[in-house]
Amino acid sequence: MVTLKLNIMKNIILKFGITVFLAAIFVGCDKDEASDETLIDAVDLEETELTAKVDNATEVLSDTFLQVYETEESDLKSPIHPYLPECVTITIEITDTSKDVLVDFGEEGCEVRGHLVKGKLTMSYAIDLDAKTKIITYSLDDFFIDDIQFEGTKTVTRQRMNENGNPQYMMDLDLKVTFADGTEASRKGAKTREWVEGVLNGNWGDNVFLITGAWETNFANGNTHSTTITTALRREASCRFLVSGVVDLVRTNYSGVLDYGDGSCDNLALFTNSDGEEREIRL
Repeated sequence: MVTLKLNIMKNIILKFGITVFLAAIFVGCDKDEASDETLIDAVDLEETELTAKVDNATEVLSDTFLQVYETEESDLKSPIHPYLPECVTITIEITDTSKDVLVDFGEEGCEVRGHLVKGKLTMSYAIDLDAKTKIITYSLDDFFIDDIQFEGTKTVTRQRMNENGNPQYMMDLDLKVTFADGTEASRKGAKTREWVEGVLNGNWGDNVFLITGAWETNFANGNTHSTTITTALRREASCRFLVSGVVDLVRTNYSGVLDYGDGSCDNLALFTNSDGEEREIRL
C-alpha cells in the first residue's frame, strides 16, 4: 500500500514537472517572439522616419536647384541671387552652347530657409532660349542638408508648360544618402514637380509645387522600402517641411501609409502600418 502511494506521488510530481517545463518553454518562446516583434517594429519605425527625413531633405535640394536655375534664366536676373544668403558663392562658366553653374555653400554651410546646407552643387545645361523642354544635370560634391549627406547626380527635364499650363520638372533620382550615425541608403526612382502657384512672379516665398512619383530606398542592412505617392505631396516654399500628401510604403517586413498632414506647416507626419496602428513621425 505504501509503495502504491509512493508511485502515485512520483507520477504526480513527474507530470507536474513536465507541465512546468513545457509552460516555461512556451512562455520563453512567447517572450522571444514578442521581443523579436518589438525589435522589428522599432527598426521599421526608425527606417520609416529616416525615409521621411530623406523625402523632406530632397525637396530642400530640389528647391535650391530650381530657384538657382530659374533665377539664372530669368529676364529679370540680377547679379545677386535674391533667395540665397550672402555666404553662398555662385560661379558661372558659359560657352557658345552650354552653361555651367557652381553653387558653393562652403564647408561651414549656410542657412537656407531653416536648413543648414553645406558643400557644392553643379548644374549644366545647353543654351537654347526657344526650347520647350530642357535637360539639366546636376552633381553634388561633399553636399549636406542638415546632418544628411547626399552623393550622386540627378537629371531634370524642365518642361516650359505642361497640360495644365504650368512649368514642370521631371527628375530622375540616383542618390546615396548617409545619416549622422553612419547609416547608409541609396535612392533610385523618378518624380515630377509641377509649379502651381507663384509661377515666375519674382517672389520665391509664395511658390507652391505638387509632387508625384515613385522610388526605392535601399538600406545597407538589406531592407528595401518602396514609395509611391498616391496623393500629390504639397511643397510650399514658405515652409521648411512638406505640408500635405500621402505615400504608400512597402517595407521588407511590413507596409503602411505615410500622411504628411492637412496643410499645416509642421515637422510631423503620421505613419499607419498594415495592421492599422498609427505612429507619429518627426521629419
